[in-house]
Amino acid sequence: MDHEPNWRLELSPADLDAHYATNGPVAVALLWVEMVLDGRLGDAWASTSSLFRLTLTRHWCWRNRAALHGDGHDPLLLAAALADDGPAHPLWPAFARSQRSLESSSPDGGARWVPAGPPEPVGPDLEVVELLPAEAAARDHHAPPLTLRLRLGPGGWMIDGHGRAPIQPGWPPCR
Repeated sequence: MDHEPNWRLELSPADLDAHYATNGPVAVALLWVEMVLDGRLGDAWASTSSLFRLTLTRHWCWRNRAALHGDGHDPLLLAAALADDGPAHPLWPAFARSQRSLESSSPDGGARWVPAGPPEPVGPDLEVVELLPAEAAARDHHAPPLTLRLRLGPGGWMIDGHGRAPIQPGWPPCR
């Protein structure tokens, strides 16, 4: 009986160098997570794909739809404007505060996240990067990874979502 082949691609040392380079998917994912955790979502917005931006803003607008309607905003239109305008939008501060993690910077200033392994190509221009909390990785603890999907575009790698599944930014944004 033949065994089913393992289709996971093995990366060469040159491939690993490209993936771990300062403009590679692993470095982009690590920088993006650090900016978000540090409360610098505006800085991270530039390396967030337009589709993921829209998904994030739609979720926020849906959760806050009653207050937004009360203030005279159409949540669906506001989500698109926030996604496009980012930090320049008047409601950005409220949106950005809601996205802030309760986790603070590491006390020693060290990295909070490390790659769980090499990136996994999942499409012609898509890679999945899994990150682990640094302290969990140091203790060989089996913590669930933070899985980010990145898309390679003309300007380089961009965060295209979390998890492995493609984004479906519908309205309402509930699954």
